[in-house]
This record gives sequence, structure tokens and C-alpha cells, in this order.
Amino acid sequence: MNKLKKSLALIATLAIASTALVACGGGESKPADTTAATKASTTAGTEGTGEATTTEAAAPEVKIDMPDTGDQLTVLCWTGDDIEKMIENFEAANPDYKGKVKYQNVGKNGGDAREQYANYFAGGSDGDLFVLEADWILEYINNDEYTAPLEKIGFTADDFKGCYPYPVAIGTNKAGVLKAASWQATPGAYAYRADLAEQYLGVKTPEEMQDKVKDWNAFTDTAKAVKEASKGKTAMTATLGGLWQVYQYNHSTPWAKDGVADLSDNYYKEFAELAKTYYTEGYVTKASQWAEDGSWYAIGQDDSTLGYFFCTWCFGSGSMLSNAEGGENGKTYGKYALCQGPSTWAWGGSWLGLNPKCDNGTLAHDFVKYFTVDEASMENYALFKGEFVNNPNVMKKIVDDKKNTNPLFKDGQDQFSILYPLASKIDMTGKISEFDAQIKAAYNDAVMNYAQGKTKTVDEMMEAFKKKAAQIEGLEVK
Repeated sequence: MNKLKKSLALIATLAIASTALVACGGGESKPADTTAATKASTTAGTEGTGEATTTEAAAPEVKIDMPDTGDQLTVLCWTGDDIEKMIENFEAANPDYKGKVKYQNVGKNGGDAREQYANYFAGGSDGDLFVLEADWILEYINNDEYTAPLEKIGFTADDFKGCYPYPVAIGTNKAGVLKAASWQATPGAYAYRADLAEQYLGVKTPEEMQDKVKDWNAFTDTAKAVKEASKGKTAMTATLGGLWQVYQYNHSTPWAKDGVADLSDNYYKEFAELAKTYYTEGYVTKASQWAEDGSWYAIGQDDSTLGYFFCTWCFGSGSMLSNAEGGENGKTYGKYALCQGPSTWAWGGSWLGLNPKCDNGTLAHDFVKYFTVDEASMENYALFKGEFVNNPNVMKKIVDDKKNTNPLFKDGQDQFSILYPLASKIDMTGKISEFDAQIKAAYNDAVMNYAQGKTKTVDEMMEAFKKKAAQIEGLEVK
């Protein structure tokens, strides 16, 4: 799902702490009136006249060191929510490739895919590109058996100069080799019920709501006010998992470094205490994020919660906010609004990795270029799916041109207008390790047990957390 200017080799060891990514969708909007391909051109002043002329520039030669012997480009992921829409958009803009790209499911969620990809590749099944997520991307891009350099299909780091720096950095391995490209940036915000906010707090605009949640003290005060006004019926936020996404982003150190996890930082206790307070006081519901019974979506429709902490890929048809509204015919469809919330944060992200056994090199190049390099086609996709693409120029243009409206939000609010200023503030420096997914799972389990009273003290909670983390293969716990 940055202001980074440090070397790619250094920052590639960093990552965002995030939960397993289920879907990375954005709000469906009006498609852009543009095509995928754009011709390179140069503009120069005509000598002696000062008039501008446009001339065709020779396209740079692309060297592709992968065969083109496959029948179809196979893209692997644990969900089709993104890939199927990407294929639809890509083939519409490139009719010669219609029927040449297919989605292959591997795993039931991001964490499962982390384990299943290796088995899939070992079995010799077809796969050209595959989706990686922030929690475990380092495991794959630092393993040459799993990922090939993007240079093999004609890309260098220079091709991604127009992107936000942090996704490029994360897709670069410890040796400074670009191994994966992301089509998205993932700043997050607070999506809230505009009707309930007006009823309980008297606020009528996202700007007024932002003043109520501008920092953690304000957010907690407002949570108390909502509880009192609703007579305990409505919690300020949906899940502890969502609360954690915002809070954890602002931690300055990674979960682990060089295979060692120093868990003595008071930060871990601080969030546990905050979580327990919110859980005990009713400022957060008892629903569990990712609950398979759908209960964490149902609370978005029965007034149990004022809002959710969601990021860029949560704002589309069939994605998380849509589910929380009950779909197009849902009880709360179009009743939400978006504001920044108590702090800048980001959640997750998805990258396209290249299988060393790719047998569709040219098509793989064109697919990656369409979604991660070419600004015209990135704008096309952003407006087709409501995706916050990994290019500040494209997102600024969409916001400035007021091209995007989202029916999930009250009055069709443009989510990009809120998220665009936040994306440039994302700073991932020092926040990623190859153990993130496993350590976070252990921590979140320990925090939940503490919030529910199963663990009596925060010190007992920390001991349980450390014990579970120490069982992670290859990790030393201090």
C-alpha cells in the first residue's frame, strides 16, 4: 500500500508493518479517455522563431532476456480482486493481447501465498509474474530462485524515476537489484459515517471531522463523546486490527534487524495499553479484522461503529468499504466520508515479481510497463478502478482535473483529494524486515489476549509475545 532519497540497496531492507493483504482495490470511477500506449516525443524551440515543435523521438531499444515461447502470460496472486481488473483494463487498451493474460489463484490470503508460491514454483506449474506484499516481499526478492531481476524484461531503476520512491526502494533487494515493481502507493485515512458524525458530533464536513480526530488525544476524546451520545451503541472505530495499522506505522524501528528482534521498546506496551482502554471502554467494537463470518463488515451497516481505518486499496466496488456498506444496495451505501485521521500512515502494498522461469518476456514487459511506468496508462487504470497508482504526477493530475468521483462516499467525494497530500509524507525508513508477517501475528495475538483480559498484566502480555516470537525460525529475540 515516500520522501526516501537514500540508496536503494540500503532501503530495500526496510518494510511496512502490515497485516496480510486480502485486496488492494480502489473506488470504481469514470474511466479515463485515454489509451495504454503513448508515443515518446520531444519539444524544442524552432531556431530563430521561438515556436515550439513536436517531433517523434526514437523509442529506446528494449532488451528482453526472457523467452516468448509461452501461450499466455500467467499472473499469480491470492485474490483476483486486483489482477482480474488489471487484465480487463490492459486487454481493453491492448486488443492484440486479448485472451493472452490469465489470473492464477495461489493461496487464500497473503500469508498463505507466502508459503504456497514456493511450492507452486517447485511443482513446475506455469507462472510468469506474481504478486508480492510488503510483509514478506524481502523473502522473495532476496532469493534468486524465486525472483529474477526486472532487467531481464528490459527495465532499470531509471524507468521508475516518476514513481513514489518508497515502493521502488522496497522492490530492490539487498544487493541493489530491482526485483519487483509496484503499481500502487498506499496512504491511509479514516472513513467515517457522515450521517452518524452529524447526529452525534454535529459535524457536517470532512474538514470539521478532521478537527475532531486530528491527533490521538482528540481521537480518544471524540470516541468518548460518540459513546456518550449514542448511549454506548456506537464505537469510534471498527477493530483493534485497524487501530493497530495506524499506530504501528509511526514506530521508528523495525520489528527485526539482522535476524534479531529487540522487543524491549516501551512502544509495544504503549499500544497494548491503548488497545485495552479502547476495548474496555467500548471505543472499538469486539469484531475481529478479517473475520471470515463477515462480522467486521456487518458493523459498518448496523450503527455499531462510526468508522474504519482504511487505505487506498479499500475504496472500490467489492473491496473493504464497499463490503462495509453492504454493496450497492446496502444500508449504508454512499453514507461514508473520508478525512485524514490522527496521523499519517500507510498500509501494505503489492508488487509484481518476475519468475525466473517466465516464458512470456515481451508480454511481461508490456504488462509491467502499463501499470508501473507509463503515465497515460497508469492514469487510465487509476480512473478505471479508482486505484491510487504509484506515480505522483498522475495522481496530482487526476486531483487537479477533478476527474474522480466515488459513489461509496457521500456526494461522490474524491478519495484521491484526501490521499494525495498524504502519499508524499510516507516514510518507510527503517520499518521493514523479512520477519514482519510472523512477528506481527504473534504480537497481535498477545495484544488481543490482554485486551480481553486473558492476560492480566502488560508484562505478562509481553512475555507471551516474546515466547511466541522466539519460535520463529531464524529469529533471535532479545
